[in-house]
Amino acid sequence: MSHLVIHVPHASTTIPPDVRDQFTLSPPALAAEARLSADLLTDELARAAWPSATIVAAEVSRLVVDVERYADDRLEPMAAVGRGMIYSRTRDGRPLRRDLSAGERAALQAAWYDPHWQRLRAAAAGRIMIDLHSYPKRAWKVEPHPQAPRREIDLGTMCDLTADPWVATLQAHFAAAGYDVGLNTPYAGVVDAGAAAAVMIEIRHDLMGPLPHGPGWERLRTCLSQLPMP
Repeated sequence: MSHLVIHVPHASTTIPPDVRDQFTLSPPALAAEARLSADLLTDELARAAWPSATIVAAEVSRLVVDVERYADDRLEPMAAVGRGMIYSRTRDGRPLRRDLSAGERAALQAAWYDPHWQRLRAAAAGRIMIDLHSYPKRAWKVEPHPQAPRREIDLGTMCDLTADPWVATLQAHFAAAGYDVGLNTPYAGVVDAGAAAAVMIEIRHDLMGPLPHGPGWERLRTCLSQLPMP
């Protein structure tokens, strides 16, 4: 599938040493927060399901820079709870980071956010993109819609990128594989990176299993590898 691009924005747990002094958590607590905040194994799952696809994965933890947020906090709803492009709060709303200067914020954006988007736009232009995520069975305190249904699979769509016939085909595909499928719940939409068509696929954590390559993992891999394309 050389025409396919998989975006994996939240799999990394890496926090570069030169930015660790920005965080107010202890080193063990910071490592735990990075791991619990990550969409663990989604990068491995992408490689296993689509070995011929182009995979664009964020190189650092979302705690450093979240590449799926708007860079401008005035445009980013999650900035209101300290979860814009540069996080200041943990999953449960606790302080995560000291106040950063404008220069420090600009340096983070230049180092990690802008290069990621350059790679993603170059890879996605005119192609089919899947934005791959996972999410916890119980909502985090900072989530905007904590009471929303949390299906096993959530498809995030955008009218200009995810045509209705493709959405229906995807829903039927996952349902036929035995999954409970939601549409734009608890998370909605898909990032626009210039792809010809795009969809977000959110997989609930409990489907991934504690380790890769078990029965649940193989079931997911098989289902994703056979995903119908527009």
